[in-house]
Amino acid sequence: MKQKPTIAAVLLLLWCCYRAGAAEPNVLASSEKKLNNVVATLLDVSGISQPSSSFKFARPRAGWIFASARCGATGSVKIALDRKSEGDTLVVHASDGARVDEAVRYVAGGEHQIHVDCADGATVEQLVVRAIPELIHCGLGFNSAIKSYGLYDMEFLKKDVLPNITTTIVPNNIELPQSVIDDWHRQGKRFVAEVGINAQAKTADEHFAFWAAFLDRAPFLDGIIINEFIVNNPSNRPAGTVSPERQKRIDEEQSRHRDCEAAIKRMHNDDRYRNKTVYAYVGGSGKKLNQEMIGPTFVRSLIDSDCRIALERYIFEVSNEQASQDALQTFVDGIADWEAKEPGVKQHMVVAFGLFSMPPGGINKQPNVDYHVWMDQQMNLVANDPQLAGLAGVEWWTSILADEETVRFVGKLYRHYGIEGKTEMLTRDPLFLAHIQNADFEQGLAGWTLQPAEEGAIAAKSFPRYGRIEGRYMGLGRPADPEHIGDTFLWMKRSANGPNTFSQTIKNLEPGRLYSLKMLTCDYQDLVNPQKKTEGEAQKFQGRVTLAGVELDEKRSFSEIYPSSPEPPIPVWITYHWKIFRAKAATAKLTVSDWPSEGKPDGPFGQEQTFNFLELQPYHE
Repeated sequence: MKQKPTIAAVLLLLWCCYRAGAAEPNVLASSEKKLNNVVATLLDVSGISQPSSSFKFARPRAGWIFASARCGATGSVKIALDRKSEGDTLVVHASDGARVDEAVRYVAGGEHQIHVDCADGATVEQLVVRAIPELIHCGLGFNSAIKSYGLYDMEFLKKDVLPNITTTIVPNNIELPQSVIDDWHRQGKRFVAEVGINAQAKTADEHFAFWAAFLDRAPFLDGIIINEFIVNNPSNRPAGTVSPERQKRIDEEQSRHRDCEAAIKRMHNDDRYRNKTVYAYVGGSGKKLNQEMIGPTFVRSLIDSDCRIALERYIFEVSNEQASQDALQTFVDGIADWEAKEPGVKQHMVVAFGLFSMPPGGINKQPNVDYHVWMDQQMNLVANDPQLAGLAGVEWWTSILADEETVRFVGKLYRHYGIEGKTEMLTRDPLFLAHIQNADFEQGLAGWTLQPAEEGAIAAKSFPRYGRIEGRYMGLGRPADPEHIGDTFLWMKRSANGPNTFSQTIKNLEPGRLYSLKMLTCDYQDLVNPQKKTEGEAQKFQGRVTLAGVELDEKRSFSEIYPSSPEPPIPVWITYHWKIFRAKAATAKLTVSDWPSEGKPDGPFGQEQTFNFLELQPYHE
């Protein structure tokens, strides 16, 4: 007589059948695995196909995580974090084809769980959770000062920037559709409004009321970033020898900063703003932490209030390899000095690098330096230098003064270093460019082929601080550049007899690759005899720029006039030229003429024009 199977045997049989159709996931990593200074893998699981699975991971301290799920082509997947609320859903993948779904969240330090639900034969081929730094875009609503680049709106940012950031800085008066706000928050990402310091505030209460008002008016904001607190170089005078006037200023500044400290502490402790984050820009000429003006407790108060210190480090280009390495080392040493004086400050520090790459104020100073390689070298330090380990985040300031390529390039850097955790350089190009020689005419007319229309119509000249007037570095009152970058230029005087031209063979191009060419020109008399003019009254560029042997992208190429700022007091109108082309061979021919068209004279003859900053570098699609 056969025995009936027990309930336990039936359950065992069902379990075996289930296991045969849905194998156990393969947990490749379930503890922190450092990839670079700012990224670590916390969880890595492959082959998830069971109806419901849970996996633990731990982030040692509060911060951002990035979750990536490579899902199969069928069925549906839902991935949730800690399952506390519907808002903790990271991924909802419908049966619309295989793809990779991604999400970010800011989480508390400690242990967390990822829950994966698969239905209708769905699979998650790989699930990865990483600890990442805060990746800040500056910002949405900050459109380029060069209008020809167009709007840096959500549509422009959606491919290269938005998938690779956690936070976007916005103007404090921005108005966004509710659908945009909801979608951004659904992704776990933040809106942070830029605000100032109320110069009229005399008490901590007044500072508090000023900053809190921005959050009250726009409840969708996740925080504010205060622009700015200044740390200057120390006075370098022995104790007790500071002049009474300077001591009075020090006392006033320290008193103001104590009021700001108290206001920030109050915001941190106020339940209405407990889930809001205060960021503080800290700038100035000092590379190390000097507390003379801000007082001895200011930085520690920011740390204790869980603020983010957005340390401004605008590292401009310099002319040789050794000076470049020295500039980067000075940056590293400065961060190390902050950490030595205020232990733990790096965990609250967002390094704000200089994105501003174009006029009227930029740090893209050297036409023989690839600005994007220079940016890459700075990010590579964040990823690799031991002194920079543990930084809370990175920002690049600001898209108002950045061309469209450079804005997009930040997203590529963030993906490479801040999400994928790479340690090698993103770019493969040398720092110093070798396509055009003597691009700033600092060596006179060497390297250029000249065809003057008449004797004396072409010459090499200079003008004090012209590089600053062009906008090669921001800041009113700063001394002239020690290397006088941009003060030299080629000068041409237009003639009715024919065009003046200067030309050069472009070298070391990679066939099939895209490049950008920039050039700055202005009316010489506007420079040496300034008179107030409107844009309509300004003498615009007369001539043309020809690139022979390349495929020119007419749609993306343009010339646009802009007024110099902040100097001189009477602005000089300068023309910014931007051309995009694809190389056909290793060489090409660049020719600049001061006649708009060949064989067709067009006044005003006698006009004098300047030409410099012919920067040619690879263009990142």
